[in-house]
Order: sequence, then C-alpha cells, then structure tokens
Amino acid sequence: MQVILNRQDKEQLVIKLHQEGKTIREISSVAHLSFSDIGKIIRKIDGHDDHAETKDLKNKSKDTQALFLFSKGKKPIDVSIELDLPASEVQNMLE
Repeated sequence: MQVILNRQDKEQLVIKLHQEGKTIREISSVAHLSFSDIGKIIRKIDGHDDHAETKDLKNKSKDTQALFLFSKGKKPIDVSIELDLPASEVQNMLE
C-alpha cells in the first residue's frame, strides 16, 4: 500500500532529506516532486527566496523598487541598470 502525502507533508519531507544531505535527485525520487518544486522549498528554508519578493515588486513604483534593491545591497549603478533609470535619478533617490 502506498502512502499519499499532502503538500505540507511533502514539504516537510523535502526539508528533512535536505538537512540529511540528500541530493535533489534523491529527494525527487522519494518525495515525487519536480526539481524546481524542491528548489523552491530549499531556497525558502535557506532564506534565498528573494524571487518571490522581487516578483511582488514589479507592480510597485520605480522608487519603491529602487529602495528594495538598495536594501539588498545593490549599488546605484546596478539599480540604474536593473530599473532602466538615469543615473542622476537614482542619485537623487539617495539624497
């Protein structure tokens, strides 16, 4: 008889196996999840789930996006390039 796990149970299983040092391939065969689903869970528990935060910011103003990027340690030139803003405008945000 095969045990059927719900999403939360699978997530806990992934975390347990990851902490045991199992590879994504090994975790996938046990948890029956795709590599991308496993990667999302691992990034979330390792604190690297910035993609979700960045995705939510796309609907925000350029100023808000710039402040977020600065809070993540980005340099003004990086913010200017990423948001396609003139360097002078980015510099004004810092003043």
